[in-house]
Amino acid sequence: MATTAESRNGVVIILTLIVAMLLMLVPLPETARYFRPEWVVLTLVYWAMALPHRVSIGVGWLVGLLMDVTMGGTLGIMAFSYAFAVYLIARFHLQLRQYPLWQQALTILSVVVVVHLVSVVTSKSESTWLIWMPVLTSTLLWPVMFATLRKIRRTFQVS
Repeated sequence: MATTAESRNGVVIILTLIVAMLLMLVPLPETARYFRPEWVVLTLVYWAMALPHRVSIGVGWLVGLLMDVTMGGTLGIMAFSYAFAVYLIARFHLQLRQYPLWQQALTILSVVVVVHLVSVVTSKSESTWLIWMPVLTSTLLWPVMFATLRKIRRTFQVS
């Protein structure tokens, strides 16, 4: 039987993922919609890097499937890309932990490019350079996300 601390720890991870999903659903003005960071990817990447035994490929797939349903996209596209992103991070999590934040941000850049590339290729959105802005904003936001989620993890003793 799980203790109260163990069950609370899992709830913290779930709550951060729910907040990230809600941030993806917040309506933005037309001029700002291109600059929305990939909140869910950043949150999944953090948890997969910090606690790969708790946030695995299956969690990435399930969160991606939920995002497919809520965003109304082709079923399985985000599920595949999120699961693949979690796989990449989990595969190299020991190395990534040793990198300084700026190097981690470059790694996040490549992971977000892969996730975003899958969604851009499969969608019928307009072809403009602005569709790549979420990659840049996510990369620039990584140090803040990392610090915030690390503070949450340490405050609630998520392990």
